[in-house]
Amino acid sequence: MTAVNAVTAICCILLTAEVLYVVVNVAVKRRAERIAFIRGFKQGKFAVIYLTAIPLFCVGHMYAGSEFLKALFDSVSVAVDLVVLKYSTATVGLLMDANPFFAGTVYYCFFLVAVNVLLFAISLTGQRLWLIFRSLRLTFSPKERLYVFGTGENNEAICLSDGERLRSVVGDISREEAERLYCDKVNYIRTHDPERQAEKIVAAAAHRGKHSVVVVNTGDEESNIALCRAFVRFADALGEDGGEGLFGVLRVYVFGDPQYETTYYDIMERSHGCIRYVNKYQKIAVDLIERYPFTRFMNEEHIDYASACVRDGVDINVAMIGFGKTNRQIFLTSVANNQFITERDGRPEAKKVHYHIFDKNPAENNKNLNHSYYRYKQERADYDPDAYLPLPALPADESYHMLDVNDTHFYNTLRAAFSSGPKAVNFAVIAFGTDLENIDFAQKLLDKRAEWEIENLVVFVKTRKSHKDLGILNGRGCYAIGNERECVYNIRDIMGDSIFRMARLRNAIYDVEYLVTSSGGEAPTDETVRKSKAASDKSWYTVRSQLERESSLYCCLSLRSKLNLIGLDCVPKGASGKRALSEEEYLAVYARGDMPDFSYNVEVDGKKVVRYGLDFKPSLRTALAIHEHQRWNAFMISKGIVPADKERILSETAVRADGSVRHTNGRNYALRRHGNLTTFEGLEEFRRMIAERDGKSEEETDVIKYDYQLMDDAWWLLDKGGCIIVEKE
Repeated sequence: MTAVNAVTAICCILLTAEVLYVVVNVAVKRRAERIAFIRGFKQGKFAVIYLTAIPLFCVGHMYAGSEFLKALFDSVSVAVDLVVLKYSTATVGLLMDANPFFAGTVYYCFFLVAVNVLLFAISLTGQRLWLIFRSLRLTFSPKERLYVFGTGENNEAICLSDGERLRSVVGDISREEAERLYCDKVNYIRTHDPERQAEKIVAAAAHRGKHSVVVVNTGDEESNIALCRAFVRFADALGEDGGEGLFGVLRVYVFGDPQYETTYYDIMERSHGCIRYVNKYQKIAVDLIERYPFTRFMNEEHIDYASACVRDGVDINVAMIGFGKTNRQIFLTSVANNQFITERDGRPEAKKVHYHIFDKNPAENNKNLNHSYYRYKQERADYDPDAYLPLPALPADESYHMLDVNDTHFYNTLRAAFSSGPKAVNFAVIAFGTDLENIDFAQKLLDKRAEWEIENLVVFVKTRKSHKDLGILNGRGCYAIGNERECVYNIRDIMGDSIFRMARLRNAIYDVEYLVTSSGGEAPTDETVRKSKAASDKSWYTVRSQLERESSLYCCLSLRSKLNLIGLDCVPKGASGKRALSEEEYLAVYARGDMPDFSYNVEVDGKKVVRYGLDFKPSLRTALAIHEHQRWNAFMISKGIVPADKERILSETAVRADGSVRHTNGRNYALRRHGNLTTFEGLEEFRRMIAERDGKSEEETDVIKYDYQLMDDAWWLLDKGGCIIVEKE
């Protein structure tokens, strides 16, 4: 009996150790790991419980008279039966009657087997109950909803980034994806007919006022487009009033490849303001320009902060390694923002950045570039100078090199693209291959930088994800860009990052300001401001084109670059120990000797309304206005807009929604022409032409004031956007 007690004691200790092992793991593991752990008994994670039954029953069988080998094999059979919950004590009953300790240990083993299976069953049942509860909550809760159409890690990341809404992934969800979503507490709607779910979302928004945000990112362009058209179709079925009523209740953000952007724009225009196009490559490019404007890497050796002009002898070169979708968008966004002026004969003029584009294919042959950026360059030679206002300069210089990184001539050609000397500023943007290929080439380029003795070369390397390999590049003038989790697949940036919010705010406030200036300086009431902002917000999506929205976005995106040109910078509030400049201190730097006219003595949302006349005297403030108009020209050219001739500026008309006729002044987005696409001096001629035609004063027809507004209001705009102005390092 002593041997029996010893074996029983060892078995009891093993069972107790297993209990402690389970308790500790359930307590310390994260949700996903805990669920996998509980469901892991079939993979042998709880085998100790069943293995312990073998020696326990073996001594019971031997006590009943069985030989050792027979007792052992019978005990193995008992352990196998326990896996399927077949309990039996008949063969060990004698020992159980004779030894209470043994009997208690057998029942202890049986209990743990039952608990193990019960936990597994509860876990599976709990998942189904959780889904039912979430579905009911989705139906009846007043909270806003987020529906993400499409599966995969990126869409799951979008859901996980939103902590405010009821989140659901919609699609043909696999078992593995369902498990992962459940572990992350993200509801899912398994369906083979996503358009049916779209119809339900529209109906809930229209008839029950259920506010919903929808992200369409199926990974297939045809499916994305079909879903968006379904949303438009269901909205149209509500009738004109019903479709219009969806604005503000339903917002649909669709990811789309830029080669189909015209199709997406067409859908947007017919969506009652509910559908918004998301170009992930543009988000990567905007993130790059926002964090790393070229001016961040330039100092007083390169820029005269007193005039915002690039000094004589400074060359700015950019080598783009690879010219796929990412680098093409970075090129267009950079051209539209990294603009510079220099001084010639006492007047600011354009200082072009030279882009050297390397790709193994003939990269300049691209339908989107031909339709947009190169339109003006191709048509410019055919313009009769007398028929147009002064034509703007081309926004950049480009050189194309059809060379692969493996080509024997590659490094010699790349070396020639960079300038040496302390005044040169060189950049390289690497986006030609996989993350590891890009990182590897960045390391090689940094080695070449040392070999070539080019100290002022900044390297940007595109990596879709975070990589430990990037650690070896830190501190060597190399910066990772394009992390999609940070700048693309999160709900904050999809719905509008800080730059986008500033652009919308600026648009809304200028509509209110127009009421002030048109009334001669009468302060608006709070109710007038509220109504104007609401109308402006709706107009932003239902009246303004994508081009106009992007124009405002890129305008605000250029703020940091402009501040850098005068020795200042902006950082998020609380992100730096630097002292914030007051509005008065900012104006003393930016507008010294040429202060904005605040004689209206009216504020709108904390912003002083500026009164603009026609006295645009030479100053730093005027130089930045010229810079802003040049940047706007570059943006418009990058979008395929060309100048309107004088005849169209004076005579072209359009019919308003109310049936009245107005002059377009050459602005025709359908035909991609604009009357203000000219030099700063050309704007003076433009206002004279319009004033003479309409019998108005030039002050009433002036458009130059719009080029002053951004920097006049920079302090207020950044403050509203959660940033402060500081001195540049």
